[in-house]
Amino acid sequence: MGCVAHLTRALTALENPVAKKKSSSTSAAPVATAPPPQGGAMALPEFLSLLSRKVPSANLSKALAMLKAERFELFAQAEGDYIVGVVKSQTNPDLVYACKLTSSGAYSCCTQNLFRCGGLQGGLCKHLLVLVVGLTKAGKLDGARVDGWVAASRMHRPLLDKDAMTAIFLRYKGAEAGEIDWRPTETIPEDYYAL
Repeated sequence: MGCVAHLTRALTALENPVAKKKSSSTSAAPVATAPPPQGGAMALPEFLSLLSRKVPSANLSKALAMLKAERFELFAQAEGDYIVGVVKSQTNPDLVYACKLTSSGAYSCCTQNLFRCGGLQGGLCKHLLVLVVGLTKAGKLDGARVDGWVAASRMHRPLLDKDAMTAIFLRYKGAEAGEIDWRPTETIPEDYYAL
């Protein structure tokens, strides 16, 4: 496939995240667009308690350790039926992960080289959890709503949609270069020390 055609497909996938590939065994019927998940009405400890029952405990522990260790700039887009974002690696400054979680529970995380995250064994990885926890703490996501998405993720295996992931990385690179307006949500380690 030519470069232009691949980029066009990638951007289309980001603009229309509900469209699923028919070949996917985890595809779901399109979900009606609802208001974006915002508000953060649930307290973070309550949200983490709910998460701890639905995700691998090691992954949640790693995500909280990451949030306690350093600041993150979470480039994210939350809509009524999905969230996408980028989380930088703690160990390699040149490595970033694109993450996606949908209201139907479909999820994905991969590097900029489109290699699946190794932490996706058994459920959401630490990068997805950093994104979800960080945005919930910041009041950008409604914890109760996202908890339902996380619960639904237990019925799925990770899906690597290369077009959608490429679109996330292209948008991130555009934001880094100042070509597009995509402002990050910053996490502060002190917010997580008591957890």
